[in-house]
Order: sequence, then structure tokens, then C-alpha cells
Amino acid sequence: MGDFEIFLAILTVTLLGFVIYNVITVMTLRDLLRRFGFFKTARRDFYECGFRPQTQKPVRLPVQFLLICVFFLLYDIELIFLFPLVSSSTFLVFHDFFLLILFFLLFVISLVVDFNRHALT
Repeated sequence: MGDFEIFLAILTVTLLGFVIYNVITVMTLRDLLRRFGFFKTARRDFYECGFRPQTQKPVRLPVQFLLICVFFLLYDIELIFLFPLVSSSTFLVFHDFFLLILFFLLFVISLVVDFNRHALT
């Protein structure tokens, strides 16, 4: 390929990425602002500490939703800890394999405990 074809490929991918990113950002930002009520005029009014406006209703989330969020964050962080281990897989020794097996064992045990407590359903 010549220089012009490479430039054209990079330019088209960049423009396509820019357009897709902006479309997704505009659509999700407007939806999030509307969902959490930032377009309401009552949100823009300030009030003193301890006093709530009578027209504003509190946001209530079920405990099941909060548990799923906490478990998602917990298991997501556990999987992030595995990235350095995977990237250095050619330099692993027995000690590293032992730590990997221990890590996965704790991960599976926590999943079993969560499943038995019916926290994942």
C-alpha cells in the first residue's frame, strides 16, 4: 500500500470513530440527564441543609440491585488483578502458579457463597 492509502485508511477510521463516539455520547448523556431529573426546574433550585422540597421524591433502589452492583464491582476488580499475571505468563514460576490457584479458589468460593445466599438471583 502507498502512503495515500494508509493516510486515507487512518482518516476514515478516525472520522468514523469520531462520529460514532459523538452519537453515542449525545444519546446517552441526554437519556441520563432526563432519567435522573436534571431537566426539572426543582433540581436547579437550592435549599438549606436539612430541608427537602416537598415536591421532590427520594430515589429508592431495591437492595437486590445494590447487591448485584457490589458483587459486580468485587468480581470486576478481582479480574483486573489477573491482567499483570497474564501479561507475564512466560516468566511464571511455581510460586506464581500457587498464587493463581489460590486466587481462583477464593474467587470460586465467594461465588458459591453468594449463590447459596441467593444474592445473585
